[in-house]
Amino acid sequence: MAALVSVVDDSPRLAIVWLLVAQVIDGIDGPIARRWLSETNKPKYDGYILDLVIDYVTCVLVPTFFMYRFTVVPHNAIGMATIAAVLGSSALWFSRTEIENDEHWFLGFPASWNMIIPTLFIVSPRTDINVLICAGLSMLSLTDAQFPHVLKVKTFRRCTVTAMILWSLLLVLNSYLLPHTNVIVKYAMLLGPVWLAFVVISRAVNIRSTN
Repeated sequence: MAALVSVVDDSPRLAIVWLLVAQVIDGIDGPIARRWLSETNKPKYDGYILDLVIDYVTCVLVPTFFMYRFTVVPHNAIGMATIAAVLGSSALWFSRTEIENDEHWFLGFPASWNMIIPTLFIVSPRTDINVLICAGLSMLSLTDAQFPHVLKVKTFRRCTVTAMILWSLLLVLNSYLLPHTNVIVKYAMLLGPVWLAFVVISRAVNIRSTN
């Protein structure tokens, strides 16, 4: 809600910070829920469903409003179709019967738009490129391409965690430098998504060679 209010108040800087705060909370709410809201203690509520509802709002709904408000995509039919693709593909991804496998790899792009959209806002002034990236990731949400759970997947875990922390810190730093960002600081932020792309491609190659 704080991130949403920041978007309404025309403050991308605060919106990005609150989205990242929500990302941190998302990393620790699972263990807390398993400890204090077990099926034995609270059989009336399903923590898994609750987590999905919160994640959809935080990782998809608020970022798409951010995307429209701050013209990450154009304010025309193409832009609205892109937003619809993000919302629809993410809803389908969250409703999958199998979101991750036994090794904790997510199946399909895990709708992490709270990281992607602010990054595009800072790095890419080209709305046409942003449309293509969003369309591509939306399609990947509907596939079985495997993306790592940052904390659970053992393969490259240290590097992946480091890349995500660096990405988050640089995202905050760049947001506070707006509107005059430093070129080096701005593009250094791309190390995070580039590393994740490398991990995803490596995983696909390994699966293909094994088969």
